[in-house]
Amino acid sequence: MKYAVSLDEFRKNLSDIVAQVMYGNQTVLVRKHNKTGVVVISENEYESLRDPRKRFSSKNEWDKLFVLTDKVRDRMSQKDQKQLEKIIGSEVKAVRAQKKRSVV
Repeated sequence: MKYAVSLDEFRKNLSDIVAQVMYGNQTVLVRKHNKTGVVVISENEYESLRDPRKRFSSKNEWDKLFVLTDKVRDRMSQKDQKQLEKIIGSEVKAVRAQKKRSVV
């Protein structure tokens, strides 16, 4: 379940909020000046977002995803696959260039 609190509420109730997130599977949105800018999630949720394999209940579920993507790829023509690879490649380059600019 997800709910929002103000920054003041968050400060006052930090210990309770951390317990709710850790043990109650809560997600807390922290607002400052009526804008949500911070989300507090459990470590398990964080890890599942970082590692897509953890979003699946088993290795079998993970493998099913690849069977499905292989079926989609097999239905695409060779020309379409090359076009898709080209688009993905250019998008990856753009993201990397943007990251380099923001780091410098």
